Amino acid sequence: MRLILNIILITITVLACYISDIYLYFWPPLPDQAIHLTIRSRRAFNFDQQTALDVKRKKALSDYIPVYRYTAPQVEGSKQKFEEFAEAITAFKNKKQKGVENLRKQLEKELGVQLSVDNIIRIIQYRDLKNLFDGIITIEESILQNNILRDPQGLMGKKGLIGKKSIEIQMPNSNGTVTHPVDDLITLEKARFLLEEKIRQLFWQVDKRVLDPVVRVSLATLQPNLKYDHKENERRLDKINREFPSKVVSYHQGDVLIPFRKILSEKDVLLLDAYQKLNIAEIYREVPWNFFTILFLVVFYNLFLTKILANGSRNKPPYRFLLTLLITTVLILNGYLALLPFPIYGLPICILPMLVIFLNHGKIIATATTMIGAMLVSLFTGPTYEILLFFTFGGLVAVLVSSGLRKRLQILVPSVMVGFINALSIIVFTMDWQAISSQIVSPQTIKIENLVPIVDAALTSDIIWAVIGGLAAGPLALMLLPLLELGWDTASTFKLNRYMDLNRPLMKELLSKAPGTYQHCMAVAYLAQSAGEAIGADTRLLRIGAYYHDVGKMINPKFFIENQFDGENPHDVLEPRESAKIILNHVRRGMRIGQDAGLPKVVADLILEHHGTQLIEYFYNLAAKTYPNSTIREEEFRYPGPKPQSVEAALLMVCDSVEAASRSLLEPNRKEFRKMVRLILVKRIVDGQFSECDLSTRDLSKFVTALVDALEASFHSRIQYPWQEKKKPLPVKTNWEVAKGGEEDQKESSFRL
Repeated sequence: MRLILNIILITITVLACYISDIYLYFWPPLPDQAIHLTIRSRRAFNFDQQTALDVKRKKALSDYIPVYRYTAPQVEGSKQKFEEFAEAITAFKNKKQKGVENLRKQLEKELGVQLSVDNIIRIIQYRDLKNLFDGIITIEESILQNNILRDPQGLMGKKGLIGKKSIEIQMPNSNGTVTHPVDDLITLEKARFLLEEKIRQLFWQVDKRVLDPVVRVSLATLQPNLKYDHKENERRLDKINREFPSKVVSYHQGDVLIPFRKILSEKDVLLLDAYQKLNIAEIYREVPWNFFTILFLVVFYNLFLTKILANGSRNKPPYRFLLTLLITTVLILNGYLALLPFPIYGLPICILPMLVIFLNHGKIIATATTMIGAMLVSLFTGPTYEILLFFTFGGLVAVLVSSGLRKRLQILVPSVMVGFINALSIIVFTMDWQAISSQIVSPQTIKIENLVPIVDAALTSDIIWAVIGGLAAGPLALMLLPLLELGWDTASTFKLNRYMDLNRPLMKELLSKAPGTYQHCMAVAYLAQSAGEAIGADTRLLRIGAYYHDVGKMINPKFFIENQFDGENPHDVLEPRESAKIILNHVRRGMRIGQDAGLPKVVADLILEHHGTQLIEYFYNLAAKTYPNSTIREEEFRYPGPKPQSVEAALLMVCDSVEAASRSLLEPNRKEFRKMVRLILVKRIVDGQFSECDLSTRDLSKFVTALVDALEASFHSRIQYPWQEKKKPLPVKTNWEVAKGGEEDQKESSFRL
């Protein structure tokens, strides 16, 4: 199973590194389709939009249709100007005014046409002047019915657009446009040519000296009726330029190229195509390197747990659990990257160390697991040392701050600390320290206005996401805890803390049904706490195990001596095998009671293991004496086991026996305590009860001293009250002398087997 988990961890980490490449290979992106994965850049990537989008841009510009506005005032203005000319000439003729020079200047100023005095005199002297003017106005109106541009360059605009086949005309008092073929358009030059041609065809009999200046005036007053709409065309051209920009865009490791579920545009497809080409060029070199790195990290982690941690640890490392936790973390974080468009700094990677700590696996395992997890995750988020350090710093802070939490609400403390460290890391990594140092070389020349832009550049949105990632790690860890507890049949720190409460129903029931056993459990808890602190065992687990280790005695409390307050012992009338069976059954019954009460498995295991496979010597010897001629099977008088599988179970076994034996001492003093504890330990060792747990000789020495100290403190003497005193001779005054150093304790402090 362990090998399978390692293979799964390696496989999913490698796939996480190349999931976007695999997706783009098997499901090539197409325009106007939604993408089902967030595509991120795994390396520094420059997208040259000028090169990639040049063909698309040219096509878009060639398909672009310019917009013109129909200018009705220009049409009216053309007719009005010629009518003003006709009115001025007619009025001058009718009134027989003098001063032709003044009229010439007036016409030149108003019409912009230079006429000589002779031209004006001949026009005035023309006898059929009204018909001439009316005919020209009629011809001009017919010409203005066409769509007239000033010149062909109007079709090109500012962007140099050529080869247009149609234009859009915005009509007055209308929100829409009308498309017209370019062939239907005429230029102002052609319109004037047509006007002149028609005038000369119609008035061919008019003296050229009269007709020519009038034609010049009519041509001058004719203006185009279509005007290039600069504002609308600029807007449309800017839209094309935004859609097909022409600059080089730089992407860093982890930057989002295309977010999840986005409808792809032409530019998006070209971006992904350029990114794929870059990946293909690097993938053959990168895949073997990444695979080797992941393989090395996983192998090293297993060797650390097996060769380093297991040799110096009291309990066997939970290999399968830790590997499963790494797999789960990789899946969750890769899901974040693949389905959410948020920055990589928002990754809640600190759920990994928090879960290890909350499930009581220690700081050393949490630190090693965090380091390996940070390295694996950095491989598929963006393999840079900044990202690796960012994940590592936050993870180590989570390890340090998460230890010792007792309530779920306290999860806010490590979450806030991780968020703060994450934000600090982003500032340190993104700040332009060279620019800052150049500003503060001389304190007298520091300018705040120069420092503000540098600081603002570092305070990006990444800081916000870094804080969010830290704050989210704690709640996410709490959400995953119940699933892990259920899946691995284990208990978190918060769950165990609930069973420290003596007001729980099971403890109240034990107190009411078996008060002697209850007091015995409290005394064992005190001894176990002292012994556990001495050798660095899990004191919380020890104390809870001590509280519940004898709950099975509630079934038949009177058959256990601590509950026989009236002095009657029911075992006096029972056969030894029956008595032994009742005593043996309290372990199995305690196990079932604990399970029914919802005790965590780690506590229920202590109930089952706290007697190991010990022999009930009293009833075994009694049976041997009672039936001297019968074969007494030792297995019938041994507890079913198993033997202690952890240091905590071994300590609980010894403390249970020591507390019970201490009640029978005639002279409870330090010397007797030490002798009793040693004897109990030797008998357990000789019986092989500690063969399946890691309990060293050094631990046993500390263990003996701690138990003796605890027993001496609990059996302290008190002065008798007057009503308790018996008549005795008055004490004789003696010169008391305090012993120096406790030589006896020092001689016996080393425990040898």
